[in-house]
Amino acid sequence: MSNTLFLNATTPESMKVISQLDEQGHKSRIANSLQAAIRALEEHVPDLVVIDASLEFSSTTALIYIRNMFSGEIAAYGEKISAATRQLLVHLGVTVILRSISEIASLLLSRSSGHALTGAA
Repeated sequence: MSNTLFLNATTPESMKVISQLDEQGHKSRIANSLQAAIRALEEHVPDLVVIDASLEFSSTTALIYIRNMFSGEIAAYGEKISAATRQLLVHLGVTVILRSISEIASLLLSRSSGHALTGAA
């Protein structure tokens, strides 16, 4: 299973999904601020970074900093991501998934790597 860093996982739904992933053998970490994300990336490089694009982490500065710090797969999810945010994410090489975190969890559980998300975009 993947080692995934979730950014902005603050909703009850996201916490429930992360718990389910952990129960299935996934290794998940959560960072809900830019400083926490930087610390998490410095301590252990994940296989995948997953961002809730509807929340504060979609700020340009944070995204650019994280993208420059982490060369692996980054996916941003949200059912209602604006066209401007989608354009920025794509420009930064972030996979955009217009789905809920519950649907993303199903993709992660069905495959053993974060690359499962690339085809879901």
